[in-house]
Amino acid sequence: MSEEDSTKKNRGLCGLCEKNQGRYCCPRCEVFYCSLDCYKSDRHLECSENFYKECVSKELALNTVDDDSKSKMIEILNRMQNEELEPEEEFLDSDDDNEIDLPTRLQNIKLDDADSLWSALTNDERNEFQSLLNGSTVGDIVPHWEPWWMYRKEKKLVEDLQQPNNEENILNKCPIIKVVPKFSTLTNVKPAPSIRVNIINVLAAYSFVMRYFNGEVEPVEAVVCILNICDSLNSNSNFEEPDLAVEAVTQKCLQSVLIETDEESLEIMRHDTFLLYQGPNEENSLFYTKSAISDLIDIFSNAKSKSKIKTEAKSKGDFSRKFPEHDNSHLPSLDISKVKKCIKKLEFYLSFLNTCGK
Repeated sequence: MSEEDSTKKNRGLCGLCEKNQGRYCCPRCEVFYCSLDCYKSDRHLECSENFYKECVSKELALNTVDDDSKSKMIEILNRMQNEELEPEEEFLDSDDDNEIDLPTRLQNIKLDDADSLWSALTNDERNEFQSLLNGSTVGDIVPHWEPWWMYRKEKKLVEDLQQPNNEENILNKCPIIKVVPKFSTLTNVKPAPSIRVNIINVLAAYSFVMRYFNGEVEPVEAVVCILNICDSLNSNSNFEEPDLAVEAVTQKCLQSVLIETDEESLEIMRHDTFLLYQGPNEENSLFYTKSAISDLIDIFSNAKSKSKIKTEAKSKGDFSRKFPEHDNSHLPSLDISKVKKCIKKLEFYLSFLNTCGK
């Protein structure tokens, strides 16, 4: 690092515009920046493009594309193309008349294969896609994720029997609660009161990470982030008060070099933690907590398995070279022994909830 760069860093200036105070840190290149405009500027184009490409790739990977979805996507793309045609285009050179229309070009293309899809586009369509990434926010591209813990049925003095009850369908969309050993088989020691509060610390970290990744987590990256902000799992810290357990996650998020957040997101995290802890109704108040702990067990287990698998290098097309796949090279290495201990601890928490409740 040059003396000039060191001076700028010490002053805390934005590393992109070099004018304003750097408030955020890019997790990929670790440059400090002051605003979204700087994040998307030409000097930071590679990181921002990769971020948006990652969001699009995750959304494409959610489900296998069936024939109906493929037809609908082709219809939408074709409509977009037709809407953008200007009247004067009928006077263009005759060479343009020979261009194959978009539905025909996409007819035998796998829509979940980015390189094949990219190769089927014209230069104008590729430029339009590039402009979309440069000029849009993530919310314009990726659908907003609705957390599964938002439903709450308040107790009423008089129940309307004619009103349909959709609670069962809603709860079926929650992570499946795992079967774990009985608490009495795990320990003979009376559980400490802090266990309940420690679970709140875990819920706060879980709810933040799930929203941070828009509901679609990559196991290794998610576990690294959770351990980065959850002292109960990372360092076996104990908490005596619920407020302190949640606030500990808040402070960890603000201090983390891996996470970019703001006060609005942290306030949402506080509310999400409350919703998770109170459950869908008074009679089943532990349901959301058990579902969240079960989901965490899956995430940590998948991260453990994925860390052992070495991915083979694949040949890259134009799209993959222009928009490289997001990887975990910017993350600290995952301690597998700690991951295994966390899985055991989460199973312990779930067993405790089954036996001792709140």
